[in-house]
Amino acid sequence: MKKSLLVLSLAFGLSACNIDDRLQFASETKKSEQIHLSAENTGLLIIDAQQGYVMDSDDFWVKVFYPQYEIPAQNVDPQLHSSIDRIAQLAQKANELNMPTTITYEAFETDLGLDYTPYITRIEQALDENTQSYFKQTFNSTLEADIHAAMKAWSDAGVSRVIVAGAETDVCVMQTILGLKKMGFDVYLASDATFSTEIYERPTFKRLQQAGVKLAKASEIIESMAAKDKLIFSPRYAVGTRDELYQGDRHKMAMINFNMDDTSLAKAEHDNKPATAPRFTFLGLEQEFLFSYMPSFHVNKKGKAYTSKYRKNANVVSYKTIDPVIADIKAAGKTQAVISGVVSQLGLYDAVYKLIEADITPVILEDALLGSDVDPIHYLDYIYQLGAVPSAQKSHGYEMYVEIQLGDFTEEEIAAYYQMIALNEVVIPEVYPRLR
Repeated sequence: MKKSLLVLSLAFGLSACNIDDRLQFASETKKSEQIHLSAENTGLLIIDAQQGYVMDSDDFWVKVFYPQYEIPAQNVDPQLHSSIDRIAQLAQKANELNMPTTITYEAFETDLGLDYTPYITRIEQALDENTQSYFKQTFNSTLEADIHAAMKAWSDAGVSRVIVAGAETDVCVMQTILGLKKMGFDVYLASDATFSTEIYERPTFKRLQQAGVKLAKASEIIESMAAKDKLIFSPRYAVGTRDELYQGDRHKMAMINFNMDDTSLAKAEHDNKPATAPRFTFLGLEQEFLFSYMPSFHVNKKGKAYTSKYRKNANVVSYKTIDPVIADIKAAGKTQAVISGVVSQLGLYDAVYKLIEADITPVILEDALLGSDVDPIHYLDYIYQLGAVPSAQKSHGYEMYVEIQLGDFTEEEIAAYYQMIALNEVVIPEVYPRLR
């Protein structure tokens, strides 16, 4: 992270209002570009456009594997099928232009072979007969040897830009895009041609914009494919751009839990506080069982005990301020700090600023963060301008699982996973109550 991001030095003795006045929104973020996304320099990558990820389908994987869970009706994105239509429109346009196109599908390995749900029919029908189709078992498609090789072949052939659409926005789409960025591609996300079980997509889109990804509506991208007009970026957030590409790594992480005492939790501010409870539940379970080897800290300025409402890492260390936390993280050789809990606006500014000064990347779990003074959604963009990374509990959690079926886990981690599941306390992220 370049120190240029830190010129927004914070005078913490000032009022919150004055601090807000000193922070500048990233108004330099480009609004558009004149570009022709031609078949000669651009490819279309569609991620996992399968029936199994369509929430109101009988093939939705949660209905198949976890029939005991009720799918909350309000969790189904009202734009779901419009998003699917737009993926098909992109595929059709790529077909018409003879643009190189690749589609992936995710599957489980069983004794009888691969278990997977078919592509969504209207998307499959729009694909060119020369479309490359690849099976994957990693969330980041570029980690698959054959898909990586296919993308490398695109690059070698002069394809420097990739349009991405598909599912799920906050898991495989996001992780694959970051993989493409790491490979050196200029990536264009069709922001209204993706879908997920998580409707609250802002943390994902902000993170991708931070990484230099260009977000635009499918209609705008299609016009640029036809060389009709400049490309208008949408949505576009005032979060700036990070100098370094962030990718989560459980082996580089520490967990920072702010003010997880009963009093702070009871008084905390959030515009949909009940929806945060299952997210804190899962986060606590992961810290106690699955990722118990991560250094874990409880920052509580009054020295109050960690609540008994949620589980926690058995080795959690409590401090009253962030400074000794940072010293311990540095001593442990960790470079990423995941932030959750109850924290004031000034407290979060202070922690993020000091973490970045120490070359530790702060990761904000937006849906596991409560305010002690105001709902944190109102000031998080300021935090992201300092260099913190937007995230959410589901998106962050899946980034810790590199492969489906726990393929990259050690025997100890697998045992801890099944110990956690056996408690029957887990509410899977796909049926979390809608946050916003």
